[in-house]
Amino acid sequence: MSLAIRNHLRAVYLGLVLLRCCFAVFGTGYIHPDEYFQNGEATAGRILGLHTLSTWEWDPIYPCRSIVPPWVTTGLPFSILRLLFPDGIVSSRTLFVSERLSFLSLSFLLDYAIYHLVHESARSYALILLGSSYIMHTYQVRPFTNSIESILVALSLLFLRRMLVAEHLKSTTKNIQYLALLAFVAVNGIFTRITFAAFFLPVAVEALKWSLRITKFAPSTWAKLLLAPATVAALTALGFVYADSIHFVSDARATLFEFTPWNLLQYNLLPENLAEHGLHPRWLHLVVNLPMVATPPLLVYSFWAEWDCNSPRTDETPKAGDRKKQGVVETMQKTLSWVRWSGTTLLSIQPHQEPRFLIPLVAPMVALVVNNGRVLRAGKLFGVAWVICNILLAVLFGVLHQGGVVPSLFRVHDMIYDDTTGIAVQDFSVVYWKTYMPQGISWPCDKLIDSKTVTVTDLAGASVERVLNTLGLHPPTERPLSTLLVAPFHSIGMLESATSCLKERGRVSPHLDLDHIGEAVGVGWSDGLSLGIFEVDRPCLDNSGPVISQ
Repeated sequence: MSLAIRNHLRAVYLGLVLLRCCFAVFGTGYIHPDEYFQNGEATAGRILGLHTLSTWEWDPIYPCRSIVPPWVTTGLPFSILRLLFPDGIVSSRTLFVSERLSFLSLSFLLDYAIYHLVHESARSYALILLGSSYIMHTYQVRPFTNSIESILVALSLLFLRRMLVAEHLKSTTKNIQYLALLAFVAVNGIFTRITFAAFFLPVAVEALKWSLRITKFAPSTWAKLLLAPATVAALTALGFVYADSIHFVSDARATLFEFTPWNLLQYNLLPENLAEHGLHPRWLHLVVNLPMVATPPLLVYSFWAEWDCNSPRTDETPKAGDRKKQGVVETMQKTLSWVRWSGTTLLSIQPHQEPRFLIPLVAPMVALVVNNGRVLRAGKLFGVAWVICNILLAVLFGVLHQGGVVPSLFRVHDMIYDDTTGIAVQDFSVVYWKTYMPQGISWPCDKLIDSKTVTVTDLAGASVERVLNTLGLHPPTERPLSTLLVAPFHSIGMLESATSCLKERGRVSPHLDLDHIGEAVGVGWSDGLSLGIFEVDRPCLDNSGPVISQ
């Protein structure tokens, strides 16, 4: 590779890194409520003393999530903020950016893993292919547990590869070190998400085959080899159990110790629990979600690479001197292929299927196609299709999708809270309608919410009658009450005569609700891609018609 090409590839990669940073800091698209409620909401309350919203996973009587992954990924940044702001006043924007910067930093572990999972001559291409995936600009820079799972899957593959290389180098010490690291990653993955087991299964099988091969099937030698990794796994698991048992303190808890992966598994085995989160056809992952996550261009070359694994090309038969190196490559290619099939197939058993469940497959698929080599010779069709797919999906999920919710929280917070003079003389009732759930940590004025000076109500997709009823409530208070409605412009017309009682205080753009694209188009692109903040004229609302009781 010439120096000019090498510099060009380096410039492209650095440009993609800069783009990832911009999406992390400025991308306000709201992909799924879990990006907040499975992480930052669980740590900000204890560390910063903020009013947060606790979801079902964090019920101290029956917790289904380990507190350790959130504590490491957002708890540490929040702890730093507590030191930097000893008075406890941290702006909502600072909290938002601190979460994103934490996961932006962690995302480079995927770059590190992919760099070492591919041929040395193809590393620049692998970094560019991974770095240009919209997954890296959206999901991986957000506090999803799936993002942590992706990193752990990639690291497990990296440690497996190093084990295989160390085997040929006759390095016993490194063999044990990488096996212990693999055990550490495996336990972390299970406690982060139990779905990690579906992706890790092929790695575990290959590690088991490796351990039997290196000990020549001698039971005593095999037991000695597994002693160190088994100890690491046990100590790591005990650390998780201890941390969770200390964190989830409740007199009503039936057990002294908490094993959160088991709790989550039991929860997911009950069909009525899954029904609350949505049931999907079992083919959804394979037919819809996998092409959406990987994009069709990468998926096509993945199929091609898997075909080559089972039907090697005759012109690429390894030379005698390269057989050992080729053995590692062939083993890793088959493992990468099986990771994709194992993850997709096993997760398809569960009828609750979301695209983000499959994002751990992106890095293995990139390594698979780059090591195969065909994608390096791909023509313009692949390049154009890849760029178009990832630009569209990055803009959709990174900017447009529910993109007004987070900025609206910042805007409303600034309306009702003054850092200098304090809260205004009136109480506030803020009602969100036809949006994703507003997260609590974007309201770093905990005393106001706890004292009911500010109430935040999430009506989701509630009926018009319930919305009018909520807006017309008169809570007992001696102070004047100001009511704000935050809703997409296309939904305001549904309130009919009550629309005259709404005064626009602001709008946030862009905001796209994929469930109501038709309605958004119907009111025009300006209003259709905007989230409105409206002040409710309560006397006018009282005179506009009867309020229907719940």
